[in-house]
Amino acid sequence: MEKKKNIFICLILTLALGIILLPFFFSKDEKGGNYSNSKWTHEITVKDGTVTPGSTTTDFTIARDGNYRISYGWLPEGTDKNKIMELGPSDAHFLTVIQIFDSKGEQLFSTCAGYLFADTVMDLPAGQYSAVYTYFTDSDSFMEFAKENLCPARQAGQLAQDMGFENFGGDAVVRINYEMTWRASGEDPVFALWIFVIILLILTIVVFLAVSKKNEDYDERQQLERGRAYCLGFMTILICMFLAITIDALELLPVQGYVLYAVSIFPGVMAFVTYCVWHEAYFSLREKEKSLLIIFGIIGAINLVISITAILEGRLGVNGRPGTSILNLACAVMFLELFLVVFLKKIRTSKETDEED
Repeated sequence: MEKKKNIFICLILTLALGIILLPFFFSKDEKGGNYSNSKWTHEITVKDGTVTPGSTTTDFTIARDGNYRISYGWLPEGTDKNKIMELGPSDAHFLTVIQIFDSKGEQLFSTCAGYLFADTVMDLPAGQYSAVYTYFTDSDSFMEFAKENLCPARQAGQLAQDMGFENFGGDAVVRINYEMTWRASGEDPVFALWIFVIILLILTIVVFLAVSKKNEDYDERQQLERGRAYCLGFMTILICMFLAITIDALELLPVQGYVLYAVSIFPGVMAFVTYCVWHEAYFSLREKEKSLLIIFGIIGAINLVISITAILEGRLGVNGRPGTSILNLACAVMFLELFLVVFLKKIRTSKETDEED
């Protein structure tokens, strides 16, 4: 027992050390040309329906070709971007349009809102780019601008109407905080940190369970059923991986590749655990279901809360494509399904025991 405890403590210390050291390895990305964060403040005056200045521009450089996550935003000075939903349209005073142009003047992206903090993903070659912010207080001028820059003429009127210009205007002097960040999508240190922590945590648990359990903890029937479960889980993962590769290669769904590949692992785990639990081969002769019910329930509930929060805050997708938050939803579904399987099996076993008595 003492040996198992020491092994578990060593694994936990290794996990903690990895979490502490990882940010130092990824800090170099913020010093290179694949990451940059610009923040600035403008004082903008609205007087008799006229915005001064009428627009502002910021330039940025992409060092090498790649897939980039561009984060952008404009908020009143002192406003927390996580509380943007608390701001009302009437607080904006003017509508802002952001456009991103390449060095040839070709527009690559545009969006508009009173206040905004969001991001998008784009494939960008190395070169110079500009982000132009333009301000409007009336629908007519915005509609003329939209016809030339944002959408077909037949849609400009509807877009101007949807923007709700009755909420804008009013004399004011507003200080707006701007933020512009561009980062190579595959080199996001925060995303990499979470992936590293999750993988290391899973490995920690797997290694501990592998070391702490012995073959004699299972009888011959259980070992046979576990072998079948391993085959079922392995084949399920292979099939899901094949489907993920096909979907990604043919672009059948608007889902980022790494999300597809990560999600494809979950069905295999679910198949293995479900088969083992239902055939009474998951728990060894010395284990009880109660502890696993608690673990599955807690992990499932935590991930479900994270997923709901992401949905409410609009973080479940990026530019119309499911992002990393979808993994929390998949994890919640998996653990809650496993919780339900263990719970139903426990009820069934109790009924069978009662009938035998």
